[in-house]
Amino acid sequence: MSRLGALVLLRLAKDFFLLLESSFRNGLKRIQLYPLGFRSHYSTSIAWSVSADGGGNGGRVIVGKKTTLDVGVVLRAYGGSIDIGDHCSVNPYSVLYGDGGLKIGNGVRIAAHCVIVSANHRFDDLSRFIYLQGQDPKRVVIEDDVWIGAGARILHGVTIRKGTVVAAGAVVTKSTEGYSIVAGVPARKISTRIPAGSSA
Repeated sequence: MSRLGALVLLRLAKDFFLLLESSFRNGLKRIQLYPLGFRSHYSTSIAWSVSADGGGNGGRVIVGKKTTLDVGVVLRAYGGSIDIGDHCSVNPYSVLYGDGGLKIGNGVRIAAHCVIVSANHRFDDLSRFIYLQGQDPKRVVIEDDVWIGAGARILHGVTIRKGTVVAAGAVVTKSTEGYSIVAGVPARKISTRIPAGSSA
C-alpha cells in the first residue's frame, strides 16, 4: 500500500471514530433528556450543555431531523409544547419558551442570544403582585426558511411568516409578512426579499 493510500485510510478511520463519538454523545444526551419530555431524531446534534424540559402535564419538546442545538440553548415548554422542524439551528444561549405553544418550521436559523416567549404576564390588577396574576399564553409560529438575527426577541402571539429575516436586536410584537425584513424596537418592516417586479 502506498503512503498516500495509508494516509487516506487513517483519515477515514479518524473521521469514522469522530462520527461514532458524536453519535454516542448525542445518544447519551437524548437518553438524559427523555424523561423530561424531550424527543429528537437521531440525526439531531445536541450540545452537552443544552437544557430541555417539557415541564410535566403532557409538556413536550420535539426536534426534527438534522437540527443543531448549540451550547447553552434552553428549551422550556412549561407544560406546553415546543416543536422544531428539520434542518434548523438554534445557536448558543438562545432561550425558547413553549407555555403557549411554539411551532418552528423547517430550515429556520435562530442566532445566538435570542429569546422566544409564548406567554406574557398579566399585570392589570394594581392591588396584586404581578406574579400572582397568572399568564396569557399565546402560540408563536415561525414558518419555514426564517432567519432570526442575534439577540432578537419574539413575543407571544406572533407568527413569523415564511422567508422573513428578523434583524439582530429586534423585538417582534406583531406578525410579519412573508419574505419581509423587519428591524427595530418594536420591529417594523424595513424591506422585502422579493425582487421588484416579481410576482412571488
